[in-house]
Amino acid sequence: MEAKRPVDLEPSVRVEHLHVSFGGREVLHDLSAQFAPGEITVILGRSGSGKSTFLRALNRLNECFPGSATRGSVRLKLQGQWRDIYREALPLTELRRRVGMVMQTPHLLPVSIAANLALPLKLVLGLPRREIPARVAGALKEAHLWEEVADRLDAPAHTLSGGQQQRLCLARVLALEPEILLVDEPTASLDFRASLKVEELLLSLKERYTIIAVSHSLSQARRLADAALIFRDGSVAERLSREDLQAPDTLQALLEEIF
Repeated sequence: MEAKRPVDLEPSVRVEHLHVSFGGREVLHDLSAQFAPGEITVILGRSGSGKSTFLRALNRLNECFPGSATRGSVRLKLQGQWRDIYREALPLTELRRRVGMVMQTPHLLPVSIAANLALPLKLVLGLPRREIPARVAGALKEAHLWEEVADRLDAPAHTLSGGQQQRLCLARVLALEPEILLVDEPTASLDFRASLKVEELLLSLKERYTIIAVSHSLSQARRLADAALIFRDGSVAERLSREDLQAPDTLQALLEEIF
């Protein structure tokens, strides 16, 4: 069930023959895929199928784990130029700024709401102090969080609700002006209402970013995805369009195969 891609969407991410192993055990096997801006691609698959490993391969976070080894090509279009991130000398700090990632569990700095954004802006971008408040406010607005926290920016970040914490993490990524967003099960620990807010946020962002998201929820994938990749045993087993995901026969097949 191979989906046809719109001809006018030029990919911004091209992955070819990717292999990733840890301690000699291969997790991703000869994986190839491509992703376009203006779309949300959702990756589905059973636990252990390589979904999170694949996301981390796109900004070289697998290298944080001992014994990791990567072969193949990951080419990203950053600032209008194609960069092969495993063959070119692209500083990891710059790569991870351009390819921002939001994890399953919010990882907040033990400081205030504002400082969670201000510190990376100062340390990573070296922004002058006078420019930081406007950038913080802009990122919080983009993350649909400004109205909820504008009057308590100096409050500890951990006083936010779970959904607000996740949107703060996303705001922190957005403040660094990425071009690609990697989202690893961002609503796994949230209730339904908080999950819907995060989903609405992602839908509002997709026109400006290439978004690749991992999800364990088929209903979430149906709400979010312009395309879906089905992972099986470290490879792409199938690519589905939005229309495929809405079709009753596809739904039943996915429920039986994955969920």
